Amino acid sequence: MGLKLFKGALAVMVGLCILSTYAFGGEVEVLHWWTSGGEAKSVAVLKDLLEKEGHTWKDFAVAGGGGDAAMTVLKSRAVAGNPPTAAQVKGPQIQLWGDEGVLANLDDVARAENGMNCCQKLWPML
Repeated sequence: MGLKLFKGALAVMVGLCILSTYAFGGEVEVLHWWTSGGEAKSVAVLKDLLEKEGHTWKDFAVAGGGGDAAMTVLKSRAVAGNPPTAAQVKGPQIQLWGDEGVLANLDDVARAENGMNCCQKLWPML
């Protein structure tokens, strides 16, 4: 994975995790496919950040297929009405999930936490 793509994916995942904790609080189940080497280290950083805020990270790692296997699991969970709190999703797929109506609207949370301003530097990387 290229460094620019990696940074972009990390930014999306950080944003989803941070915003979802404000929306839901407590335990945060995170579906992702970062299971090897440096990817796993990145997940550990996110987990530490989340836990420092007083939340519990429930890891839901799905290895293999560059995320394809994880997306299959995510679709199954969403259809069953049991989606994880947060999921690693590649950019264009976020629009598709939005069209399905399964994403939480976090606009109010982002405004309250000044989230739109903190993330402006990240958008060009995505």
